[in-house]
Amino acid sequence: MKASFHVAGLLLVVFIASCADRVDKEPAINPLLGAGFGISATTLIVKDLDSTSKYFAKVLGFKMPDKFQQGMYAGTRSAAISFPDFSALELIAVDDSGPAAKQRPAFINAYLKQFEGLRVYSLYTSSVDSTRNWLNAQGFKIDTPQSGRITAEMPKGWDWDDGGPQFRSIAFNTANPSAYLPGFLEVMGMPYEEIQSEWRPYSWRKYYDEHPNGVLCIAELRVVVKDLDAARKEFKKMGLWELAATDSTAVFKVAHNHKLQLATPKTPGDELGRFLQARGPGVYAIGFEVKNLSATQEFLKKTLPAKAMVRDTISKRLIVLKEYTHGVQFEFMQESKEQAALAKIYSFKEGTKLDTASLRHAAGIYVKYCALCHGKNREGNAADFAPSLRSHALMATTQLPRSSYNFLSHTITYGRTGTAMAPYAKSQGGPLDGDDIELLIHWLHELSGVKKPIEMSIKPVTGNIALGNTLYARHCASCHGKKGEGIRAPALGNPILLATASDDFLRYTISEGRDSTAMPSFKDSLSKQEINAITAFLRSRASGWNAPAAVAVKHPLPKDYIIHPNNKAPKFTLRQDLYVPAAQLAKALKDSSRMIMLDARSEAAWHQSHIPGAVSVPYYKEPDKFIKDLPNDSTLIVVYCACPHAASNQVVNTLKRFGYKHTAILDEGILVWTQRGYPVQNGEGSTGKK
Repeated sequence: MKASFHVAGLLLVVFIASCADRVDKEPAINPLLGAGFGISATTLIVKDLDSTSKYFAKVLGFKMPDKFQQGMYAGTRSAAISFPDFSALELIAVDDSGPAAKQRPAFINAYLKQFEGLRVYSLYTSSVDSTRNWLNAQGFKIDTPQSGRITAEMPKGWDWDDGGPQFRSIAFNTANPSAYLPGFLEVMGMPYEEIQSEWRPYSWRKYYDEHPNGVLCIAELRVVVKDLDAARKEFKKMGLWELAATDSTAVFKVAHNHKLQLATPKTPGDELGRFLQARGPGVYAIGFEVKNLSATQEFLKKTLPAKAMVRDTISKRLIVLKEYTHGVQFEFMQESKEQAALAKIYSFKEGTKLDTASLRHAAGIYVKYCALCHGKNREGNAADFAPSLRSHALMATTQLPRSSYNFLSHTITYGRTGTAMAPYAKSQGGPLDGDDIELLIHWLHELSGVKKPIEMSIKPVTGNIALGNTLYARHCASCHGKKGEGIRAPALGNPILLATASDDFLRYTISEGRDSTAMPSFKDSLSKQEINAITAFLRSRASGWNAPAAVAVKHPLPKDYIIHPNNKAPKFTLRQDLYVPAAQLAKALKDSSRMIMLDARSEAAWHQSHIPGAVSVPYYKEPDKFIKDLPNDSTLIVVYCACPHAASNQVVNTLKRFGYKHTAILDEGILVWTQRGYPVQNGEGSTGKK
């Protein structure tokens, strides 16, 4: 969920429900931001980045980045603090060390002659072009989109960054941006819709640094304006949803919990009036949500003088005055009890024990969705011959990466077609989010009591398939079925099982058996060669139990990368000009269309099952040598993975970096492809010879 390039923004709002009413109806789709997340880059311009960064770390309690980056504006350096909701607080200062200093916007130098503070802020948009078209249609004058890179170093290997612009942005006035109107930022390649469908910042905290001051995210921005009525009309015309309004404030929703508050002085001499007179309209304050407001106050008491802070008992905020925060007031507020409770449930990390809240929630998931078949105590065979989920052999072999780590996850996510095991992931029409599935598996592993996980090899097992067929009929068919359909034991002919279980996982189960189940150990009654033979036979069924012959293929040579080279290219209708539906790709294969297919998963996964003709190009291996053998012409290159887009997106972006223009991604991924019964084959790791 955390991108290699992260730009974000921050906002502050005071929502006064007691004296304001909802005045608008929220649109189903925001035409301004599309699938944008809310506030992105809130840019605090400071005179010295080194000293300010140290001050923000030691005094204000933010975890600062180890290295500075090139700023979004030419001739600047940046230190960005990213939060799990994709908002960020960015400090920038001038950098006169390179040629870009001459291209630095004049407004930055002019601002720093008088002030430090939050001079510009941006909102996320999933498409700068769509946002610009919308604003133009609303009568706004908007500048030409700008693009740039934060990291000057070009990416290497398969990378999410395709080497082109990392961001695109638009502003109402690029040369001298408005201080109170937002800019709009699009991070290139960001899977906005996928992130929105799994929007759970409270569970993403585990991937981010914890801040000593307890800050979790930027929730609000308070923007001072001279004419509130005129500003309200302007913000509504832009397409933001007005939540509430009074004589002196108006609150607008951006996305999720992000809000903007417009505020006007009650008197010319009050604090907002003095700010307006000195600086003009602009951002006055930033609102942060924190884990524990009292703990945040105790931390800041140790680093700031008493006069720097005010505890507002009405709004229940801790305020740090702008004189102590480089020109923009900081306001800290307690996160909601509901959000805190959810964060506690999903705060678990790999290799750690679950706390009480996580244990209770995971147990509830199991009782509701799993116990009916797998038994109240995970003993198995309560219904439909469901396997035991407390088997030491199963739990010990599914814990470590590079082995069968994803086996349980994929089973729960996609189910087992043709069996009583239904798919449970929301992406497949089930009730569980990805975080719930991850928590459930963590819970099962913890309760199993496994002290030392067993790592499964990723290498394919070689064996005599014909012998394996005979041995399967003799020793396995009575329980698992003559065609692997499952009678009193799991269906071994299931395509999802064979697509997600490694050869070594299958071999280990045959050899060692499954404790707490009827599955015996065969290591004393069958030789290693015979066990290998059964394993190889099962793997050969990846293309279907009724396949006319076992198909095990070698890695294609460069001359074979193009399948059906003399035929016509397929005609796909791509979603977002990138994603091809599985049904269309299956038809193209059936029609023998000309194309190249790349499997972005691990080589071991390719050996287990892959789409016929696909070339293994693991996303984590260096692509340079492989790229030289890949024709760069009009041939369409289709990439797939199991995620269903993460690894394939990396490969496609890298192909673009090397100049490949005709690319597409299998939308549903190979596991849904397999689940639907579309053709697959396994890589050579088994032969018909002993």
